Amino acid sequence: MRHCTLQLVFLLLLTAGTAYAQEPVSADDFSQRGISRFEKHDFEGAIADFTRAIELKGQQLEYCYYFRGIALYRRGRLDDAIADLSKAITLKQHPRFYADRGNMLVQKGDLDGGMADLNKAVELEPKFAKAYGDRGIVHLMRGEDTAFESDFRKCFELDRTLEFQFKAAANQLRQQAVLRAEHQSPADVEIVRFDWTEKPLRVLNVPSPTTPVSTKPVSRTGLRVTADPNEKGDPGPPLPGNEPGPDPFDPLSPSQPASRTSATSVRGVDYKFTVSIKNTGSKTIATVHWAYFFIPQDRQDAFAYVFTTKIDIPPGKEKQLRDQVQSIVVPANQSKAPSAHNRALFKESVVIIRLEYADGTSWRSSGSNSRP
Repeated sequence: MRHCTLQLVFLLLLTAGTAYAQEPVSADDFSQRGISRFEKHDFEGAIADFTRAIELKGQQLEYCYYFRGIALYRRGRLDDAIADLSKAITLKQHPRFYADRGNMLVQKGDLDGGMADLNKAVELEPKFAKAYGDRGIVHLMRGEDTAFESDFRKCFELDRTLEFQFKAAANQLRQQAVLRAEHQSPADVEIVRFDWTEKPLRVLNVPSPTTPVSTKPVSRTGLRVTADPNEKGDPGPPLPGNEPGPDPFDPLSPSQPASRTSATSVRGVDYKFTVSIKNTGSKTIATVHWAYFFIPQDRQDAFAYVFTTKIDIPPGKEKQLRDQVQSIVVPANQSKAPSAHNRALFKESVVIIRLEYADGTSWRSSGSNSRP
């Protein structure tokens, strides 16, 4: 076994001695109580206990540094958390240590440092699906579309259960970039008409998501989504963070236990979009990157869905672009989201973000150079 999983470490620490009702004395005692406090979200207590275990030079100090770093992260002390994960890495080359430090570095805006750590994580464990997904998001943030798509394909090959959440995170990054930008219209395309339809699914009561998806690089959840069990038949040990059920030691999962078990009423929605465009220029269009905007009448936050359609449109011809957003989960009490019932509350528009021509040239809206 190349890598000892974090859960196995818990067992080693918890069984290092008999259960103590009195105040801890040894390093193992402090480690045991530190984990107990961590699981109860007593992060200050966990920090104190892991600190004492480190001072007493207990066994497997790399995990004491790691968990103290995660507890520091939960307390909002990002720089201290990165320092502790760095100390853990000097003691053990663990893929989870690199992946979590990489995500923290990205939160600080250090995309290059985060990328280096995620590269190391997948080098140490080539089946670390979440690390590929995280690295793909960083590629997207850096504007490296080909590498982004490659990492997403690898992530989903290893763990199909991650596909929806990582795609949602990527789409939101694109949407936020589109919403922030100021767009120009191409001179050689006329938007003739556009429309959308909604196909609501039945209302369900489901557990609240373990990790809300965020899009800001400095947010706590922008780069990680929760994972389900490892792919069956994997000959290696389960990767940290991919064990069955919620991972309470994922530094980017919610800190409140209630967020893991509460239920909410949701409705599933399939949105289908159609846009008819006419090529009024002299070159054949091969690919259209476009966005469908919903702008609330009350000027609150707008919505945008971003698509890429490969389609040959010769000069003078009109063709229809079709795409859809499948199984969007919307809380039943969420009235801000566009729907057939509140459509009148929104102004709608279509924006052409980029055109790729058959001759290899391209046109880009000046505002769309803004990257997420």
